[in-house]
Amino acid sequence: MFTQILKLTMNNRYKRCYLVLPFLFLSLTAFSQQAIHGKVLDSTDHTGLQGASLRLLTTRDSLLEQRASGADGSFQLKQVPPGRYRMQVNFLGYRPAFLDIHLPSEGLTQPMNIRLIPEYRALEEVAIIAAPPVAVLKGDTTEFDASAFSTEPYADADALVMQIPGVEIDEEGQIKAQGEDVQRIIVDGKEFFSTDPRIALKTLPADIISKIQIIDEKSEQAQFTGFDDGQRRKVINIVTRPDRRHGYFGRAAGGYGASERYNTGGNLNLFNGNRRFTVFAVSNNVNQSDFSMASIAGGESEGGRNSRGGRSRGNPEGGGNGRGINQTNSISANFNNEWLDERLDFNANYAFNSTRNTTNSLTNREYLIGANANQFNTQNQKSNSINYSHRTNMRIRFDIDSNQRIDFRPVLSFQQNNRTLFSNSHTLLSNDDPINASERTNDNDNFNFNFNGSLDYRLRLGKPGRTVSLSANGSANSNKGLAHTYSLNEFFESQTTGRIDTVSNQNNTSGYGNGITGRLAYTEPLGPHSGLQANYSLRNTANYSNRETFEFLIETGQLGELDRQLSNEFRNDYTYQSGGLSYQIAKRDSFRFEVGIDFQDAKINNRRTFPDSHIAASHFSSYLPSASFSYHFSRDKEAQISYNSATNAPSINQLQDVINNQNPLNIRTGNADLKQEYGHRVNLRFNSVKRETGSNFSANLNAEFSNNRIVNSTYIASSDTLIAPNVLLGAGGQFTRPENINGYYSVRVNTTYGTPIKPWKINLNLSTNLYQNHDIGLLNNAETYADSYGINQRIGANSRFGPHLVIGLSYVGNYSIVRNNSNTDLSYNYYNQIIRNDLSYTFWKGIRVASSFYYNYNQGLAEGYDQQFILWNASIGKKLFKREEAEITLSAYDLLNRNTNINRSISERYIQDTQNNALQQYFLLSFTYNVRHFGGVAHRNFPPR
Repeated sequence: MFTQILKLTMNNRYKRCYLVLPFLFLSLTAFSQQAIHGKVLDSTDHTGLQGASLRLLTTRDSLLEQRASGADGSFQLKQVPPGRYRMQVNFLGYRPAFLDIHLPSEGLTQPMNIRLIPEYRALEEVAIIAAPPVAVLKGDTTEFDASAFSTEPYADADALVMQIPGVEIDEEGQIKAQGEDVQRIIVDGKEFFSTDPRIALKTLPADIISKIQIIDEKSEQAQFTGFDDGQRRKVINIVTRPDRRHGYFGRAAGGYGASERYNTGGNLNLFNGNRRFTVFAVSNNVNQSDFSMASIAGGESEGGRNSRGGRSRGNPEGGGNGRGINQTNSISANFNNEWLDERLDFNANYAFNSTRNTTNSLTNREYLIGANANQFNTQNQKSNSINYSHRTNMRIRFDIDSNQRIDFRPVLSFQQNNRTLFSNSHTLLSNDDPINASERTNDNDNFNFNFNGSLDYRLRLGKPGRTVSLSANGSANSNKGLAHTYSLNEFFESQTTGRIDTVSNQNNTSGYGNGITGRLAYTEPLGPHSGLQANYSLRNTANYSNRETFEFLIETGQLGELDRQLSNEFRNDYTYQSGGLSYQIAKRDSFRFEVGIDFQDAKINNRRTFPDSHIAASHFSSYLPSASFSYHFSRDKEAQISYNSATNAPSINQLQDVINNQNPLNIRTGNADLKQEYGHRVNLRFNSVKRETGSNFSANLNAEFSNNRIVNSTYIASSDTLIAPNVLLGAGGQFTRPENINGYYSVRVNTTYGTPIKPWKINLNLSTNLYQNHDIGLLNNAETYADSYGINQRIGANSRFGPHLVIGLSYVGNYSIVRNNSNTDLSYNYYNQIIRNDLSYTFWKGIRVASSFYYNYNQGLAEGYDQQFILWNASIGKKLFKREEAEITLSAYDLLNRNTNINRSISERYIQDTQNNALQQYFLLSFTYNVRHFGGVAHRNFPPR
């Protein structure tokens, strides 16, 4: 008894110690910390500069803290540990300042008065204000001055962004910068509609923008520690004008036309410094997923112009952006604020979307089986779908002090989809002998729920460069589905019907999954220019999927018993542990070299519990090396090369070995014996800008190589084949199963060049893309591959004649070649070119005319497809009221009634051309009203760009 009491007493003491230790540790960490404070002043009149950017860096250029100066230029960086630091101060129209700071371990710091020098030149006795540089290269950021570009009054942000050299916005609103897809848009460094960059550019007006920054953003962990983990994403940061950060602005518009076509929407922004709220809404039946004045006026539309060439992985089963006719209702909201002296940063997004889609498509597919044995499939398909989705995400970032930060990011989403599909198809040999024909109807209802969240804690341990980071990520998801299938399939022998088969069943699917990942990293400086990082990671995921198939009884039409052959209950667990070291040596404004290696130990456990019990387990050990090197030739020219490796585990859908015969001519199953993929990636990047003119050049080379790549193994039956007990694959039908195979690689080279041509008042953009893809697969148990080669050339010019006349002209040419080892005698060459001209002109008493002309030419499509078409949209409007903040517009979409929608897809197994129904000619009468109110004063027009 005494022993138990003693143990209990000791345990309680230990527990109290465990509770006290963290607080003691935090107290010791904060001990002797000081504040850096002072004012940012104009060197000429000594007035305070509000909104100046202050960045406190360690001696290894790792960002310690970032703040903006207050109303009188004052600033305060709290609780900074003793040591040596470097401060960078920037303000538009002033020369940047760089200061070396030494904080002693004892004694209070004195206030700092940082005086910035205006950028001007003196000529005789006249002060001439020098224009700020058009473009500046700052490490991973290329920054452009927005005042160097022209937009019409009340234009959206995308009208300005698309003029930035090296930036492209395609016909579907997708944004590319320096040849790479833009992953997100941020505003003043903060999240802004992070789920869809297109909404961000349609919500912000061009006249509030001060600068555009194109960023090769590293991960949060890499930014904190200074160690590059190889993760990159292209980000555009929109820096707003300081005088536009207080007030409200937005737009409301609506239009109605013939054939009951309508388009309405609006947005409202409430800005009060760091507290910002934005709401965005749209409702239409003219294929618009975003909202802008040009789209309301009929100047642009997703329903057309999306005929495209090149290589695509389009889903022939239909539905989605650019396919058919959509009726859309959506609303999105964004909120940002800061509290506790800007130490607590909160951001939240919510989006609701409802879409009704009607698609009619004609597809021609040639299967590349071998010489004189190719098959040709023609399919007509009609589908109707309704999709509802809710998504909300938040970010809560709390700076406990200058050494500690907590970052929490939860994401919650729900989606419901109902789809009805009817299709009929027939398959022929190259000599036109019929193989099979099919009529099929599918009804599908699906429900999906997803949650994931990440929690990060980062700590600096007093000495610059010494850090500890702990991150955890958790996820949970569930899904349910109900599907009904009815198909009538006819199979031919010697051009006569050999067999007729009917499939009628119901599929119930359900599943769930969860996972957790943890990572611990520690960095230690080894000297003024070098450091070491150690890391350890642990990940575990568990997934469950159950599929039940019931056949309808021919005699009664009712559901029969459970079909054991087509039903399956499956569980998958994936666990890995990894740890590694990396070493870095860097010299500020000169070079950075990093090399590292991780060891990963992974296990995959698969368990089938129905229709019979089976357990399969796999174990993998992998070394994952990485390396990167960057070099700054000058402040406006830098290059970087990086290499990293990674593994990719198969999904539960790829693993679950249940037969899916919803399409009897394309039966699918999984493979419980799949291994994880192992990939290598190499990136070479070069950037150069000219500060005076804004001319910039960038080049990127990306190469990817994969071992154990998961690909589809397809068996095409030449005659009726039994693939499982009671499961017959008819002649010409396909049976697809994922397999691992080596040999995939992809190489892409992209160069972009942008420059203003001042005598002609235009901005010129040139972009060249070269690629080679070596796709691999298995066809009838034989390895197949297709080599795809292609070049894409884009030339674009945007006018700079002023805010009342805006002209854009662009040319895009795509040429692709496919060589397939199964039929070396055939050459698959495809050429597509697009010429586009956009014009907007405002003249006498606010009359505005606009035109968008689009010519598309295709060569190499299958017989029967439109090889070329012209799409012409035009509008005429009248600006209203004293400040011209309103406009009434009559617009015409597809004046020539020639719109079409064509897509080409290429893989190692087939060449496919698809033509979908497209939005046809309509006319719309619309009214638009713009709101601008900043700092308590309503603004009429704004300085021309």
